[in-house]
Formats: sequence, structure tokens, C-alpha cells
Amino acid sequence: MVKWIASMSSAALVAGSLAIAPRPAHAVTVIGDVGACDRGESSILIRVHGFKSRTGELRLSLYDGNPSNWLVGGRKIHKLHMDIPRSGPVDICVKTPGPGTYAFGIQHDVDGDGEIGRRDGGAYSNNAKFTIFDREPAFRKVKFEVGSGTKRMGIRLLYLKGLSIVPWN
Repeated sequence: MVKWIASMSSAALVAGSLAIAPRPAHAVTVIGDVGACDRGESSILIRVHGFKSRTGELRLSLYDGNPSNWLVGGRKIHKLHMDIPRSGPVDICVKTPGPGTYAFGIQHDVDGDGEIGRRDGGAYSNNAKFTIFDREPAFRKVKFEVGSGTKRMGIRLLYLKGLSIVPWN
């Protein structure tokens, strides 16, 4: 796991390119293959929002453009596990094998026990909706294209509240 705390000028540059206003009181924590995003290689830079708490870990699973691989165990092309920083914006950089179609899922394991439980949350690429009865959105709803540069995305985490899966705040 690689962690890098950006300087305030880098935070403003990254946030500006994401069309997301920077939070001046905190540096941006960038996790993953930071070099690929810095160099503008074929990669994904994901700004994660809406944490229920700043505990536990995030797990990201990246899948290729083959719909039959989507959410099938052992068919991920990349997986990251990372601790959640106590404050500030969180960006995840994932180097892709090259331009193409991809999809990802993110899990927030609130207590860090390695299991996904009722207190934990998550999200899918394109902020695809899911419910307690249908937890796996169709590939057509989560797929996106990555070119030869860095694809920037924003993701809002969702959590169980009553019988609904919604943003925490």
C-alpha cells in the first residue's frame, strides 16, 4: 500500500482538475499507484465522498470490460486494500492495463474485521444504485471508458439505513 499526502498546491491542482472544490484545511490523501496518475498514464483517479466514519479500511476491486467477469470471484484485474485517513479528501489512483472498458466496486469495512456486515458501506462505478434486495448492479450501469490518460471520477459511499441503502450524510 502506498500513501502520499499531497502538498496544498498539489491538492488544489488535483481537486481543480476533478471539478471539486478543495478543502483548504486538509491535504488530499492519494492512495494507490500515485505515479500513474501523476504521469497521466492510463489510470483512474477516484475521489471518495460520504464516509460514515473514518475507521476501518476501503477495498477496491477493478474489473475489465468483459461483462461475464463482473463481480465474479477471482476475475478482478486489480485489488487495493487501504486504511482510511482520519480527515480530508481521499483519492484512489488505479493504474489500468491500458485504454478500455472497466468497472469497479468499493467496500468500506467500517470495523476493519475483513467481513462485510450491516454497518459497512460501499459504492460502484458511476454511482450505480443498489438495494438490499438487488446488491449487484448490471454491468451496463457500472462500465466506463478509460483512454490513454487519467480518468477522474467522484464516488459517494452508500450505507444501510433501515431498509434502504443511502448516502450516510
